[in-house]
Parts: sequence; structure tokens; C-alpha cells
Amino acid sequence: MAKNYSLSDFISEPVFSDSILSYSNPRVPTKRFHALKNGQISWDGMLDLKGFKTEAARETLSQFVQKQAQSHERCLLIIHGKESSHGAPPLIKNLLNQWLPQFDEVLAFHSAQADDGGLGAVYVLLKKVSQAELPGRLPPKNRESSFLVAETKSMERKRRLAEQQGERQLAPVKAREHSDEELKSSPEGELQNTILQHPELDSQRFDGIDPNLNPEPPLNTEARREFDNEKREQEKEKQLRLGNMPKFTSAPTPRGP
Repeated sequence: MAKNYSLSDFISEPVFSDSILSYSNPRVPTKRFHALKNGQISWDGMLDLKGFKTEAARETLSQFVQKQAQSHERCLLIIHGKESSHGAPPLIKNLLNQWLPQFDEVLAFHSAQADDGGLGAVYVLLKKVSQAELPGRLPPKNRESSFLVAETKSMERKRRLAEQQGERQLAPVKAREHSDEELKSSPEGELQNTILQHPELDSQRFDGIDPNLNPEPPLNTEARREFDNEKREQEKEKQLRLGNMPKFTSAPTPRGP
């Protein structure tokens, strides 16, 4: 939940257009503050307050600082401008110099480098917000009594009991059953019946070669030797493609008469 800051706009020591804004909480290490001062810390969010009235600037700044702190942003760039009317001190610059130290989230701030606005802008270093300070979270002692935690544990117990008892909810399967007459009357059914009724295809030993169309040559003939050699070469090529090395033997290759 956002804090409702009552930011005082009483300016005891006014600053001018060429004044450098600088503030550091005693908890901030000197090395860290120098890094902020020299622009060595990359800023994560930017707010431009130039032209804002006092009340609008107060509300916008409060919301911006708290939102960025809750988002774990550590460095901000706030543009306030340095122009003033009739030689008076710049209003927003003076208000920022007065307001920023009043935020619990602000650890330090310093006028920006020339590339980021110079004396018309300021770097702001935010403190790291702890998990307990984030909004919408229960204190650690009350987390176990949360309704969601209790409901989750109850559902887990029910699931384990259902598993132990072997309960399973299976979705009903509605399969369409086709009658034999429907299959026979369709072209697909006739083709399927024709294939299943083929005597060769019905045999488990059918290898896809019709011996009547591709007969083996007679034994002890030149055609049979060529047939066997070609068959061996095909088998060897098949084994090589499968990654099997051929077996080499010193036995002579039998030759026919």
C-alpha cells in the first residue's frame, strides 16, 4: 500500500539555477555516493516535472518514487529545470531539494551530469525494498493461516487419497462403429476385401516378389552365377547402409564348372 507522505514545501534555504543539489544519508557509503554523483550508476526511470504546479508535482513525485521503489529500481533521473521568472529561484528545483529527503525510500541525490540535464536534473538513489515492505503480502507469521494456503493443502490431501484408493475419472470414449454392410458397400471396403482375399498377400512369408515374374535361373548355369553374385552385392550394399561391415574371409570364392 502506498504511503501518504505529507511533504512540507517550506523552503528555508533557497537554491538558484546554478546551484548544485546534493544530499546523502549517513548509511550510504562514500564510494556509492561518488558513483551516483559522477553518473556511473545507470538510472532506471525518469520523471519530467518541468512546468508542474506545486500540488501536481507533489502528488506525481510521491507516486513515482514509491512505484519505482516497489519495482526494485535503484536509481532515478528527475528533471526539474532551472528556469525562473523575474530572477526568482526556480520553484520545482527548490521543492525537490526540500521534498526528496522526506522520502523513506530516498538514500541520496545529486545534480546530474551534463548529458542527463546538468543542473536542471537530479540523480536519485533509492534504498532496496525488502520483501516484507512490498504491498499485498501477508506477514510471515500469518502466511500459514491464509485461505489460499489452507485450500491448497486440502486439495492436495484429497488428491492423494484418491490416488491411494485407485479412483480415476476417465472421459467416456464414443467410438463410431461401422457395420460390415457399410464397409462392403463403400469403394474402400471393396478394395480392402480384395487385398485381404489375395492368396499371396494373405501369406506371412510373402516378400513382395512374384516368383512367376522373377524366376530364379537353374543351378550350375552362368545366369545363376550372375544372379547369385548380384544378390550378394545387393545384400552387401544393404549391410553397408545399415552400418554393418562385411565379413572378410580368405576362403576362395567357389566357381562353377
